[in-house]
Amino acid sequence: MLIFASSPLQAGQVRITAASDLQYAMKEIISAYKKKNPEDKVSAVFGSSGKAFSQIENGAPYDMFFSADISYPEKLKTSGSAISEPKPYAIGRMTVWVTKSSGLDAKKGIRLLSDPKVRKIAMANPEHAPYGRIAREVMEHYKVYDNIKNRIVLGENIQQTAQFVQTGAADVGMIAYSLALAPVLAKEGNYYLIPENIHKPILQGYVLLKPASGNRTAKKFELFIGSAEARSIFKRYGFTLPNE
Repeated sequence: MLIFASSPLQAGQVRITAASDLQYAMKEIISAYKKKNPEDKVSAVFGSSGKAFSQIENGAPYDMFFSADISYPEKLKTSGSAISEPKPYAIGRMTVWVTKSSGLDAKKGIRLLSDPKVRKIAMANPEHAPYGRIAREVMEHYKVYDNIKNRIVLGENIQQTAQFVQTGAADVGMIAYSLALAPVLAKEGNYYLIPENIHKPILQGYVLLKPASGNRTAKKFELFIGSAEARSIFKRYGFTLPNE
């Protein structure tokens, strides 16, 4: 009886957990999908990829996982929590971001982090957020991390990191390019794009999870992710697309 009771829900519902750098891009993609499939329900929650990975391993009922680090979907496939092969969907970029009202010059790039006027620097927690690990890698590359680490404040994810700067809890943030390009943040701030050869590629990937077994809508949404329309949205938010 449980199988019959769950079938109608499975037929038209997709539950997504996604990395916070997708906060704006994924919402646009879902909106575009729903215009073509108005009968389907697609819900998404956003957070750090590491925390989402732990939730999935502990039985969280998501159908799809869009990670900022493809290694998490790969681990889920190995553990048996995923039912599809991990697929790359985008390559992310990192920025130094400030609000326009701060009076700070984002064009200084990493040098800005050592400016005496900068009291607090926000980055995502490298323990569970891929963009946090990349931020630390960038700082270490430029040999500034040891000198500024006592001024760093950690966000739970890259979205909270941006919020720290927006609210004045930090002066500068190391945030995803996709967030810096989002209309609300683009209006409020300026950014410096970190050269992509400075850090490891931020290869992002997704996977279908066990609860999506037999879910035709999840398969349909997966196909849409590979469509020209979805790919154009990713590109508009500064993502490089694999195989291009």
